[in-house]
Amino acid sequence: MISLIVAHDEKLCIGKDGWMPWQLKEDLKQFKEKTLHQYIVMGRTTFEALKKPLPQRTTYVITHQPLHYEAEHVHVINDFKGLLKKYQQCDELLMICGGAKIYQAALPYVDEMWISLVPGDYAGDTYFPAYDVNEFIVVSKEQFDGFLLIHYRRKEGTRCDL
Repeated sequence: MISLIVAHDEKLCIGKDGWMPWQLKEDLKQFKEKTLHQYIVMGRTTFEALKKPLPQRTTYVITHQPLHYEAEHVHVINDFKGLLKKYQQCDELLMICGGAKIYQAALPYVDEMWISLVPGDYAGDTYFPAYDVNEFIVVSKEQFDGFLLIHYRRKEGTRCDL
């Protein structure tokens, strides 16, 4: 199963200068809660912005550049579609955690999304790809201080298969 987690504003902005353009502690808490003890995937730029691997998670770092990283729970790979195919065909959860190019490549294949919708229009340089909410059903909505957490599940027959 493939899940995606992201925070974006009303214009789909997700980043500015390598980080989020807002500071929402509760959003980071929700991110941790949803990804803890999971398999997560992110691009090299996003991974390097974190400064160190996220604890208690197995991280796949997607890159086409040479990158060698010595950490037990970090795997550098360049076959992103192969990774997606593996998780499309099993019950284990893979959480897509960014950045923009990874979200763009993964969006047609995700089974569910956790979107922290941040009200407003922030200045940014990185955006989440446009998506059709009609391909998803809303499982839940939860209001937090500064954002609305929406859990979407893809409707039957709208996911692309690898």
